[in-house]
Amino acid sequence: MSNINKRLEKIIQNSVDKLLEKGFGRYSKYVIQQRALPDVRDGLKPVQRRILYAMHSLGLTNDKAYKKSARIVGDVIGKYHPHGDSSVYEAMVNMAQWWKMNIPLLDMHGNVGSLDDDPAAAMRYTEVKMAKIANYILGDIKKNTVNFVPNFDDSEIEPEVLPSILPNLLINGTKGIAIGMATEMPPHNLGEIIDAAIAKIKKPSLTFDELSQIVQGPDFPTGGIIHGNKGILEALDIGKNNKEKIRLFSRYNVFVKGKNKFIEITEIPYGVIKSSLVYEIENLASNEQIDGFIEVKDQSDRNGISILITLEADANENSIVSYLYQKTSLQVFYNYNNTVILNNSPITANLMLLIESYIDHVKDIKTKTLQYDLAKNQLRLELVLGFIKVSEITDQVIKVIRKAQGSKAGVIKDLMEFFEFSLNQATAIAEMKLYRLSKTDKEEFLKEKAFLEEQISKINLLLEDSKAFNKFIINALLEIKKEFATERKTTILADEYEFNYQKTDLIKAEEVIIGISKHGYLKRISQRVADANDFANYVLKEEDYLIHYEKANTLNQFLIITNLGNYALIPVYQIQECKWKDLGMHLSDFVDTKPSEEIVSIIEVSNWESNVFVVLGTKDGMFKKTPLKQFQVSRLNKTYTAMTLAPGDLVVNACLSNGTKDIIIITKNGLSSKYSENELGLYGPKAKGNKGIYLSLSDTVNNFTIAGSDDVITFITDDGFLKKMRSKKIPIVPKNIKGKAIFKDHFKNTSFNISDIYPTRDTDMLLIKNQSGNTFLDPIKKYSFSQANPELIEITVDNLYKVKIKKNYQTQDLEIHSKELFDAKNLEQEQKEFRLTESNLDNLESDLDKLLAKVNETLSKIKK
Repeated sequence: MSNINKRLEKIIQNSVDKLLEKGFGRYSKYVIQQRALPDVRDGLKPVQRRILYAMHSLGLTNDKAYKKSARIVGDVIGKYHPHGDSSVYEAMVNMAQWWKMNIPLLDMHGNVGSLDDDPAAAMRYTEVKMAKIANYILGDIKKNTVNFVPNFDDSEIEPEVLPSILPNLLINGTKGIAIGMATEMPPHNLGEIIDAAIAKIKKPSLTFDELSQIVQGPDFPTGGIIHGNKGILEALDIGKNNKEKIRLFSRYNVFVKGKNKFIEITEIPYGVIKSSLVYEIENLASNEQIDGFIEVKDQSDRNGISILITLEADANENSIVSYLYQKTSLQVFYNYNNTVILNNSPITANLMLLIESYIDHVKDIKTKTLQYDLAKNQLRLELVLGFIKVSEITDQVIKVIRKAQGSKAGVIKDLMEFFEFSLNQATAIAEMKLYRLSKTDKEEFLKEKAFLEEQISKINLLLEDSKAFNKFIINALLEIKKEFATERKTTILADEYEFNYQKTDLIKAEEVIIGISKHGYLKRISQRVADANDFANYVLKEEDYLIHYEKANTLNQFLIITNLGNYALIPVYQIQECKWKDLGMHLSDFVDTKPSEEIVSIIEVSNWESNVFVVLGTKDGMFKKTPLKQFQVSRLNKTYTAMTLAPGDLVVNACLSNGTKDIIIITKNGLSSKYSENELGLYGPKAKGNKGIYLSLSDTVNNFTIAGSDDVITFITDDGFLKKMRSKKIPIVPKNIKGKAIFKDHFKNTSFNISDIYPTRDTDMLLIKNQSGNTFLDPIKKYSFSQANPELIEITVDNLYKVKIKKNYQTQDLEIHSKELFDAKNLEQEQKEFRLTESNLDNLESDLDKLLAKVNETLSKIKK
């Protein structure tokens, strides 16, 4: 029992949330400080620092032979880095890749990967040593310049930071994700950073504006062009570009060879995988029509990047490049996030703080190096003075040594007692062999004494005189610049890039045939395919039927209006070319649609600025007229409101108009209403409109059309009958009065609906589908006025299923598009209205005179 109580006493009770909070806090601190973020002083993450120190310990400097990477990885994980070998080897490979670091710190022999994201060879195959520039990171490590701390199991010691005098953090950049924070620092140009540091040393009060004149911005190892410097200036000033974006573009040149034009991409954005970029371009070209694009090839080799895009001779290369910039990784955004460890805490550092921290670290390292060299030279001078003294009394010294009793300590004691040597001098003499003492060359030591005194004097001057010390630092930095600085690879332009292309610039203008069905299937067919196939075999779903089958230009757009009052804009070029027996693309492939949504009207738009209108009407009699240009939108992947509907109401049709014609409306009960379309209200797309026809409670609008007075109107009933009538014979009925019947009396009791109505010519056709699923084109001219039944003519097709008039609403129609006609007819209408108003005023004036006369007559009678 006592043993159980003792054990219970050792149990510590604590809540899980407190344990998790404490444990995760320690873990996050470790990840932030010991894994993901670089130290601002040497610009290295812990794994990078441990790799370099392990290689230094193995003596793998740039002038030595390569050593197996696996050996170094083993040393690193065995002595310093308590993590997996793959992470260490990956870090090692990154430090050797020229496309990730401006100046690689390691020189790796073998396959180190590629810009195509190919993995490096396994570590058992590659060999590595430090690059020459690494000497400036580890050169003074043996001079007590940095603190050493125990490793993870206290069996070794490792440097807390490396004595780097290289601005590694700024010239090579870094990237890492910690807990709750991340870092993303781009590489910069070594020459610019050294110049900035020198300017700051010379002028401590250097302003940011002055500093930004020296450091232009990032200098990526893969080159490229940055358009716009606002984001760069913001990032250099605060350590992040929060408001302004940094756009990095590929570099290219254009040349003509033979019958083709070529775009050669020679530099790609930093971090972009070359093979993925080539695939992006190929995929875009195959899915999108790019006029003049032939192929893209990656012909890069050890001499550099070369992605060759082959174009046709007349292709618009500027529009194609601009389009590829916008749609592929030929242009990317880069975001600064200068999060670093400073004084054991993560901070976001701007350029000024990074330069100051670098200078402070270099000064600290050089001060400790000088102090170490001073102590070493002073010790050596002390010994040299002793050796000079020995050379003058060699025999006496040898005699004392021979007579000395006991050990080495006795010799040292006697030398100090008889000749007044210091402890260091006596120790050095005691350790020398007698034959060397007898051959001491006084002249040689005198020369060394003079040299040492000069060195000590110089070091003391550097340590005591800040100006001399600063000059010493500047010279050290200039030495690095002279040996390793290169020309800037990334060009920075102050002006933003303008995407100067229209999508139509990339589309080849050609005539194609577009078929569209009631249920929303769109099919694009070449004229060659259409001519080679039987129209009767046009593929449709069982209950679907064609409502549009016309030629269209690939540069135009279809304005598609649905029964639910929505509209969508579908560019013709986006409709995929199909085989004759393909069903085609559905409207929902372009925009979101509802199951009950059906197409009621299709308008081909080539010019949004034309003076035309879209007239919309609903089954409940709401009508409106909207300028076509108000349907133009920039986003084409969604539906928009063409007309706001009351609950249960549906759009029955939408017609194109120039604003000078009449509207003819047919109701379910066979009544017609006709009046000038100028009486329709002008509304925006989202408006409801107003009442366009008087309807009884049992009646609804079947259909309507817009027509001129000389047009022949063709009516189609849903049970397969046709009627032709000249527009001028249809009586004018104001919209606030009940419509008039335009069919014979004996048809009043026959149940039928006018399923289609359109002004037609003899060249127009009917789109007919039979019960067997076959589709036909039937010429309208064969149904003439002179047939036996002048009212309703039965369409002569066996097993008839559906009939639609083959309409073709196009904004380029001369009659609709002509501004002169539009203005002339409007003027005529205005003059007519003016004459009517003038006449009404004359009549009103006459009536008023008669009324006043009667009033005067009545007043006279009252007076009498």
